[in-house]
Amino acid sequence: RLEQAIGSAVVPTLEGSRPLLVEIQALTNTTAFGLPRRTANGIDFGRLLMIAAVLSRRAYLKLGNQDIIVNATGGIQIKEPAADLAIALAIASSYKDEGVDPELVAVGEIGLSGELRGVSQPERRVAEAARLGFKRCILPSSSARHIHTKDIQLIPVGTLREAIKAGLTGGKNEDNVEE
Repeated sequence: RLEQAIGSAVVPTLEGSRPLLVEIQALTNTTAFGLPRRTANGIDFGRLLMIAAVLSRRAYLKLGNQDIIVNATGGIQIKEPAADLAIALAIASSYKDEGVDPELVAVGEIGLSGELRGVSQPERRVAEAARLGFKRCILPSSSARHIHTKDIQLIPVGTLREAIKAGLTGGKNEDNVEE
C-alpha cells in the first residue's frame, strides 16, 4: 500500500477464526452521466449502497453526483459488516482527496444513524494488526472496552463522523464537506 494513499484503508477481517488484514480501495468521481454508478468488487453491493447513503446523510459528504467504485484487494470476498468503517474511510478519503494514515487500521459496523457498532473478536483483530506493524486502530467504543494492549494505540469512536475526523490526514479538497 502506498504511503498516504488516497482512497485506501486497511481492515482486520476474520476468515473463519483467523484474522486477515485486507486493503480496501475506493475511487469517487463526478459522474459524466445522469445517474451515478456504484461498483463493488469483493464486498456486498447492498452494503456499499448503505454505506454511501450513511456517508451522505450522517457525515454530510455530497456523494449524490459521484460514481463510487470500491475494491477489496487480492480477490478477497468480505462478507462481514465489520469492514463497513474501512470502506467508509476509503470512500471519504477519495472524495475529500485526503490520505488515510498508513499505520492505521479501521474496523466497525456502521448503523443507519451513523453510529458505530461493536464487532466480534476485536482483540484478535487488533493483535494481528499490531503484529503486522500497524500503530493505530480506529474501532467502536464498545469494542475498545474489551481490549487491553500497549502494542497498538486504540482510537475508540462512537460515530462515523468522529472516525472520519480521526482517520483522514488532511488535504486540499475541504470544500466538499458541509459543516
